[in-house]
Amino acid sequence: MKKWILSALLCSGFANASTTDCQNLYIGRIMVQKGYGLSAVVYLNNKDDTSGSYWSSFTGWSADERKEVLSLLVAAKAAGHRVNVVTEDSDECGLQKGGTVTKSVALTTNP
Repeated sequence: MKKWILSALLCSGFANASTTDCQNLYIGRIMVQKGYGLSAVVYLNNKDDTSGSYWSSFTGWSADERKEVLSLLVAAKAAGHRVNVVTEDSDECGLQKGGTVTKSVALTTNP
């Protein structure tokens, strides 16, 4: 199973990323704070971008949930794999407005 996940992460493909609909995004900066763990992440349209969305936090996530999603975020970032994101914003995205709380993160089918 682990080999399959790793090979899926390392495959490459093309998709249109957009911080306006939270689809096919790359992982930018990841903030981890002492005594708390994963705090927030910046999502990118392109993996070479130097800036992207506003910070999206993980407020309300349990310590175990933050550890699990941190593993997924680091793996996606290291492999250059895209993710789809849902936030608690009214349109389930809102990354360009700022102040969002990430509700879920999923690896895309095609990196």
